[in-house]
Amino acid sequence: MKCEVEKRDEQTSVQHAQPQSWRKPWFTTSESEDGYLVEVYVPGVNKSGVEIGFEDDTLDITARRADAKTPEGWKALRREIPHEDYRLRLHLNVPVDGARIQARVEDGVLTLELPKAEEAKPRQISVK
Repeated sequence: MKCEVEKRDEQTSVQHAQPQSWRKPWFTTSESEDGYLVEVYVPGVNKSGVEIGFEDDTLDITARRADAKTPEGWKALRREIPHEDYRLRLHLNVPVDGARIQARVEDGVLTLELPKAEEAKPRQISVK
């Protein structure tokens, strides 16, 4: 097997900052009578790499993938798995109960459960 590896110039003392680039992740949304389900595809991201904010009916999701590490005693020959950071901003057009939003990451999928606010739930109106 022949493999060429790019080596970093370790003698350079100045490090150049690279601009942050974000990738929009794939996602799906579903609705039930009680709320909404958002599933966001974030491969390689664990729960410590996820930040979720909710303000003014806007859901901000940032997911950072940790750099792949070479096991101790091994030498990296090639790296094709990209270091990707994800960002998704969803503007919700329905009221949700922000205090009851739940989130979990499992198998590279971030799942958010957004309960509907009481005023957004369907109800029966009695006729007098």
